[in-house]
Amino acid sequence: MSTQSQPSTSKPDPIHILIGAIGAFYGSRLHQPNHPQRPVLVSLTCRSNYKHVSSNGLSMKTRSFGDYEFKPYRVYSSVISASKNNSPKWDFVILCTKVLIGDINDSEILLPLFNSTTQSSNPTIVLIQNGVGIETIHRQRFPNVPIISGVTVVNAEQIELGVVRQNRWTRISLGSFLEFEYDDQKIKSKTHQNSELETKSTHQIDLLVELLKQGGIKDAEVYSERDLQLVRWHKLAINASMNPSSILCGGLTNPEMVADPAIRIHLTECMKEVLRAACVIFQLESMPTGFASPEEILESITRAKGEAIKPSMLVDWEQNRPLEIEAILAIPIRIAKRFGVELNRLQSMYAFLNQLQRQRTHGSAKL
Repeated sequence: MSTQSQPSTSKPDPIHILIGAIGAFYGSRLHQPNHPQRPVLVSLTCRSNYKHVSSNGLSMKTRSFGDYEFKPYRVYSSVISASKNNSPKWDFVILCTKVLIGDINDSEILLPLFNSTTQSSNPTIVLIQNGVGIETIHRQRFPNVPIISGVTVVNAEQIELGVVRQNRWTRISLGSFLEFEYDDQKIKSKTHQNSELETKSTHQIDLLVELLKQGGIKDAEVYSERDLQLVRWHKLAINASMNPSSILCGGLTNPEMVADPAIRIHLTECMKEVLRAACVIFQLESMPTGFASPEEILESITRAKGEAIKPSMLVDWEQNRPLEIEAILAIPIRIAKRFGVELNRLQSMYAFLNQLQRQRTHGSAKL
């Protein structure tokens, strides 16, 4: 990635990212310390690879932008460490980690970064994570902090220590999260009483999109609060179908699953099940124009048959890491049930994966 030879004299926009492979990719595009008009400083909190990243940065191998080195402004080993070195003040705190409900409370982890009672001096929370209903715990803990919900289709992975590869796509969809609720068989996007928060949220989401596009992410898109949640359900249809199935069928990649006629039928029906639930929840006759159908999604995967792309949940399983089954299976199942919709295929996969996780914990899993 090219930079200007002399530092910019403009005030930088500091960003703090709790990293995963997706966070590394977007962070590497946002980080532009020498941009002549709008410099951006990206700091990272890493866990297992902290020592390597703090010493060497990250090597990026991307399909969209080529290969380059990413040297973050600062690297921290924990949120506690980051909270003690917040200078200059961050404009955004971006959470790109797995949603491990029951094991980790993400809002509690972020708490040390939010030590001010005035929203004007707090950073904006950005949640680039899988699943539905994930924002509520953050709104409950941070009632006066702008929250941006993000859905991405990027496929990225850390292929070795300090090396992140972006396999396909760059698109990210963003929307403010004020007080959206799934309640009493209807969705509620309340008129927020805090007009200052709403105004700040709008400003911050526009700024983030500007910075992403400045970094080459031309397909960063803004949605209303309600429509962004619909985007989440559409992405869920993909995640809740491909991810669990890849483990349950013995470790097949996406193209391998789609190439098998029986598995392809299973994937199609899983996606249709989730999208039917979304239409009931959002009171739609069908998904709006512009949302890919299950058949179009699977055909896109078929075209990538030469690429051995593994679903992220399969990678987690192979590396003996916890799985996101609550966020992409259990919570959607519970929400759909409130609206009178049974997600039977997802319920079956959840039961099987939950049992496999328990067996693995006790050392008896066979897969």
